[in-house]
Amino acid sequence: MRLDHKDIDRLVSTYREDFTPDVEKGLRRLHGRITPVRQLRPHSRQTYLFGAAAAIALLVAFFFLFIGTGNQQLLVNHTGAPLAFDLPDGTRIVLQQGSEAGYNADEYNLETREVQLDGQAYFEVRPDADRPFLVANGDSELRVTGTAFNLRTEGNVMEVEVSEGSVTLEQAGERIAVAALECGLAEAGKPLRHAASPNLNHHAWRTGELKFDHTPISEVIGYFHDNWGIECTWAGAKECDYAVSGNYQGGDAGAVLEDIAKLGGLTLTATSTDGKHYELSGPCPL
Repeated sequence: MRLDHKDIDRLVSTYREDFTPDVEKGLRRLHGRITPVRQLRPHSRQTYLFGAAAAIALLVAFFFLFIGTGNQQLLVNHTGAPLAFDLPDGTRIVLQQGSEAGYNADEYNLETREVQLDGQAYFEVRPDADRPFLVANGDSELRVTGTAFNLRTEGNVMEVEVSEGSVTLEQAGERIAVAALECGLAEAGKPLRHAASPNLNHHAWRTGELKFDHTPISEVIGYFHDNWGIECTWAGAKECDYAVSGNYQGGDAGAVLEDIAKLGGLTLTATSTDGKHYELSGPCPL
């Protein structure tokens, strides 16, 4: 229906001259339609290093991705440095680059504190004997009441290295206790493994420090894979077996691996441009 100016004047005259719109009521109705978004801020005080003596500041909220899907909260580190998050109970997680963790916001810290991890992270778990801290990966589960440890999940592998306190590693009905300066490994279809780890070399991605004391070269290469995803093979499939000793701190991981190769009289050659694939060649040390 089309209105002319006379119709409009007649409609306007029906309002009282003292009419005032209820702005506050309208705003309340608008706010009631808006769903609040919960944000989790990363902890940005502590710094971590792998490169120089100066610390690398943990990046602030503008550089991390926080996703909420229903009640499942996902913490993701797409930055170029370790990134720390504080969970609702005060537990701190430091995620390695490219790693992510998640938890159910409604269930976390009720009876348990359950977290999922894809990648690698350092945990400082706030003590609470009544609410165990759990991390599951397939058939494997890590159970904690309060401690500090490094945890890596890769496919069906779960590897923990404890710096403080102790944890319990479980798989298919088998259970082992892993204390400070020890490492535990759960791999599908294999028995749980347990070993001393006095140098905490699985923390190197965060601390920037590697220590070797007559460590077999095969084990040394394994640390580079576990910390930085570096794949190192032997030319001609001929593997050397010799021990490595020394402390390494700072510098690029590839450069450190090259130094270790030179000490053994070997040559390290990059086989790709991604800094993740290398080949060792040369005569084996006697």
